[in-house]
Amino acid sequence: MAGTGGRAGATRQRVLEATLGLFNERGFGVTVAEIAAACGMREGNLHYHFRKKELLIATLYERFQEEELAVAEAALGDAAAAESYAEYQLGWFALMWRYRCFYRDAFNLQHRLPGLKGRFMEVQARASAAVARVMALATEHGFLAIPAGRITSFVTNVWIVSSYWMDYLHTSTASAGLTEQQMQWGFGQVMALFEPYLTPAGRAAFSPLAQRAAALVLREKEPGARG
Repeated sequence: MAGTGGRAGATRQRVLEATLGLFNERGFGVTVAEIAAACGMREGNLHYHFRKKELLIATLYERFQEEELAVAEAALGDAAAAESYAEYQLGWFALMWRYRCFYRDAFNLQHRLPGLKGRFMEVQARASAAVARVMALATEHGFLAIPAGRITSFVTNVWIVSSYWMDYLHTSTASAGLTEQQMQWGFGQVMALFEPYLTPAGRAAFSPLAQRAAALVLREKEPGARG
């Protein structure tokens, strides 16, 4: 692999961003030639930075997992404020949208690159533990009413739905992309898991999150926005 500093590093980052955009839009079936064309370079130049497409996928996946841990372990602004938990959840929705290719094709990806599975399990365990701590804080401060013995199973269910609702839509609809209605539906499926545990204090902050998240995603899709 080429060096990551200076001009080569900037080119490498440009290739990664272009590749992520193509994967998000069209899946992992995108060819190296299509990636090179999107980057405005020849295939040979692309191979200088990334020898094969699998290396591009693995590099993006590593970056995704780093950001996933950053979101999971982010410090709350004010543990006593409901909006802190809403912002925490919105951070997850933003991550899901930015790296939607990994959520949409998670099962196939692990078959394609089995070497990622160990790291996937490690990150999932660490991130789940961090989310469980946040949910315990939300319960302690009266925004959720989750019995102490149920927090782990609750987080597991949220993780499953968050990770696979895009995959479900991808396999059950003919649409290649996601509409605003589908985004609200998907985020709504996640928030539906919170519904039985919301206290009156937490309901005002958590209930509109699906709509807020969809609006956030639509802003990301505007020309010039990162996505």
